[in-house]
Amino acid sequence: MSVMYTDAEARRRTVLVVILNNEIDLERARDAGWYRIPQRRAPRRIGADYLAFYQTGAFRQQPEAQTISFLAPTHRYRLMTRRELLPEEADHPRAGDYYYRIDIGPLERLPRPVRATTFRRLTFIHTTLARLLAAEDVKDLFIDDDPFEQLWSALREHNLRPLKNRLAGERPVDITLRARGGYLGITCQDANAAQESRSMPTAERWEFLQLSAMQITADLPGCLRQIGAALLRLGGSVLNQPVGASE
Repeated sequence: MSVMYTDAEARRRTVLVVILNNEIDLERARDAGWYRIPQRRAPRRIGADYLAFYQTGAFRQQPEAQTISFLAPTHRYRLMTRRELLPEEADHPRAGDYYYRIDIGPLERLPRPVRATTFRRLTFIHTTLARLLAAEDVKDLFIDDDPFEQLWSALREHNLRPLKNRLAGERPVDITLRARGGYLGITCQDANAAQESRSMPTAERWEFLQLSAMQITADLPGCLRQIGAALLRLGGSVLNQPVGASE
């Protein structure tokens, strides 16, 4: 890679592993600088500093088949119909479906490709740049007890309805909660990424809360208290007791 980070920075930088099933999508990523994810099939968390591309067996004539060989920084996210993305295919049966268009920078080849020795059919994987650069196999990318998933589950247990991948300006928010006075956007990234989301102009009222992975892991109840206070400021109610919790 041409861009170098310290170990600490690489641990903070997030990566979403996405799928390339054909040469056309690879050409769009490489030459046109964008990638698309169907809204209905998107993972809970599409926001990331980088996209990493897993090339399926469709590339069997190339050494990159069934590997992650390329990485690109993300720049902008937009929600668009397939017709808007691909006007030359305006009569496609899914022309009215919504997709996330992710504008990206130049593709960079990883110093070492990450092979899928046990996986052949992959879904999206949210990981860190440090894990990607150190991985020898795709299975090394998975994060045990992912803090994001811990927080998502805790919010559901408190009878809240977290929304995934809501766009605030041109960046997605990791977790969104709707309140009477607007939206609370929770980012599970470093402070710089959270500030970038805050600076994006929107037509709706947003309040943003940045919670690092370390904070969530070390003090999940404290994070929930911060979320409850932010919801109150937006005219919402305090967090409800989790199902089964004692009075």
